[in-house]
Amino acid sequence: MTKSREDLTTRVLEELGVLAAGQTPSAEDSQTIDLEIDPVLQDLASRGVYNYGDSDSIEDDAFVHLAVLIANSKARVFGLAPSEETRLMAERRLRALHTAMLSGQPQEVTWF
Repeated sequence: MTKSREDLTTRVLEELGVLAAGQTPSAEDSQTIDLEIDPVLQDLASRGVYNYGDSDSIEDDAFVHLAVLIANSKARVFGLAPSEETRLMAERRLRALHTAMLSGQPQEVTWF
C-alpha cells in the first residue's frame, strides 16, 4: 500500500512537532511542506539515493525516511535546528531499500 502526498505532508508536520496526532494541519504549514516535497525527491533521485515515481504514491518502506528528510530540510522555518546526522541516517536507510521499480514510471524495453 502506498501513501499520498497529503499523508507525507501531515507526517512531516508531526515530525516537526507542529501537529499532534489527529490534528489537521493549517493551510500555510501544509503549503510550506508541500513546496519542499518535489525538490527533496528530485535531489535524492539526482544523487542516486532514492528514485521515486509518483510523488502522490509513496512506498510504505520509504515513507517515514522521506518524512524525516523533508522535516529536517524545513526545520529552520519551524524554529528548529536541522541535523546533518539525521539527514545522513535517513538517506542511508533510503539507499538500503534498493528500489528496483519506480512507482508510476514506464518500464524500459530493449528490442532486439
